[in-house]
Amino acid sequence: MEVPLLRARAAAVAVCIVVSAGFAPAATICVPDDVSTIELALFLASEGDTVLVAPGTYYVNLEWPATPRLKLLSESGPSQTVLDGSGDVQVIGVYSGVDTTTVVSGFTIRNGHAEGQ
Repeated sequence: MEVPLLRARAAAVAVCIVVSAGFAPAATICVPDDVSTIELALFLASEGDTVLVAPGTYYVNLEWPATPRLKLLSESGPSQTVLDGSGDVQVIGVYSGVDTTTVVSGFTIRNGHAEGQ
């Protein structure tokens, strides 16, 4: 093989390594095993991550982060996992960062209200 061809292949491999190193795989952040609260998990999540919530009732006032492709899922479905606003706050406030790839699934959402009400 000629030296220029070897150099070209080596350069192409180096470019692929550098480019692929910039992309981290999506992570799953488990509540409460990895972090203690849903709020903290959403804050720590990166693009494409999943926040997986164990069964229980969580008293929350979540502000959805501007993070693309974020998923908030329950482990055991809505009969086992409740997001509760305690009657005086919104449960999930969405101000930016939501598109068709955003998912919130598997929760009973109760005792919240819209801002200003």
